[in-house]
Amino acid sequence: MNYNILRYVIMVAEERSFTKAAKKLYISQPSLSQIIKNEEEKLGITLFDRSSYPLTLTDAGKEYVHWARQILAVCENMERRLDDFSKRERIFLKIGILPEFSSFILSHPLKLFRERNPNSFVKIVERSSNELEKSLENYNLDFIIGLTHKDKYKYISEPLYDEKIVLAATSEFFPIDKSIKEVNLSDFSDAPFITMKEGQFLYNITHELCKESGFVPKIVVDCYNLETAMHLVKAGVGVALIPDLMTYVVGGLNYYNINLSTPESQISIVYDRSHYLTHQTRELIEHIKNNIVNNLNIMKNKTKTQQPN
Repeated sequence: MNYNILRYVIMVAEERSFTKAAKKLYISQPSLSQIIKNEEEKLGITLFDRSSYPLTLTDAGKEYVHWARQILAVCENMERRLDDFSKRERIFLKIGILPEFSSFILSHPLKLFRERNPNSFVKIVERSSNELEKSLENYNLDFIIGLTHKDKYKYISEPLYDEKIVLAATSEFFPIDKSIKEVNLSDFSDAPFITMKEGQFLYNITHELCKESGFVPKIVVDCYNLETAMHLVKAGVGVALIPDLMTYVVGGLNYYNINLSTPESQISIVYDRSHYLTHQTRELIEHIKNNIVNNLNIMKNKTKTQQPN
C-alpha cells in the first residue's frame, strides 16, 4: 500500500480540486490526476465525480477517504509511540485553539515548553469551534483547546475552566452608580459594540444575549483576536462581551456581570480517544492546565481586593 496515494486522495477530497490539491502537494496537476486515475483503475472504482464543480466524492470515494484517514492515523499513532523511545530531539506538535483564547492561554505554557524542549516546533491553528472539531475528526491536530466535545465516546475532553461572559467597558460607558457590579445589557442598547468575526463563539453569544435583552447590537468593529478587541474597548471605541478569564489580561477597563442568564461554556483540551499522546504532548497539556489554574487564582485574588470592606 502506498501511503502517499492515500494522502493525495484525501487532499483532493479536501480541496475539491486537482489543481488546488496539486499546489499544496507540490506536484504537477497532470501527475496528480494520473496517480488518482491509476488508483481508480487498480481498485475498479471511481473516486471522484469529475462532472461536478467543485469536485465531489462518489459513494466509493467517501468510503475510501474514510478508511484512508483511519489508516494514516494508525500509522501516525505508531510513529508517536515509537517517538517516546526515540532519541530524536526534534519534536513536532499541531494544536488547534479558538482565536479568542490563544494569546492568554498559550503564551506562558509555550515558553515553559520551549525551555524544556528547545528543538520543538509547535504549529498553532486558530479556527472556529466547528472548524477545529472538523480538523480533529480528520486527524489533522494532536489536540484542540475549545468547547468540551459532545461526543464523549470518541473524544476525551479534559476540562480547563467554566467560562462566564461579562461586559467590558471604559468610564465613558459607566452606569450612573459606579458601585454597580451587575448591569442590564439593555442599558447598553445605544452603545457601540466590538465583536469577534461572524462564526466565532463570542460573535454568536453577543448577538444572542443582545437579542434576549430586546435589541440588535450596533457593531462598529469586528476582529479575529479577542485581545485586539479588548484594547479597542480600552481605547474607547466601544464595549464588548468577553470571557471572565480575560478580565485580568487588560487593565484600565471595568467589567460587569450581566443581569441575565448568560451561557456558561466549559473550555477543555480535546483529543481523539484513539490518538496516542507522546510524553511531550502530555507535558505541554500539563503546562496549559497549570497556567489556567494560576490565571484563575489571579482573577479570584483580584476580585477579593476589589470588594468593599
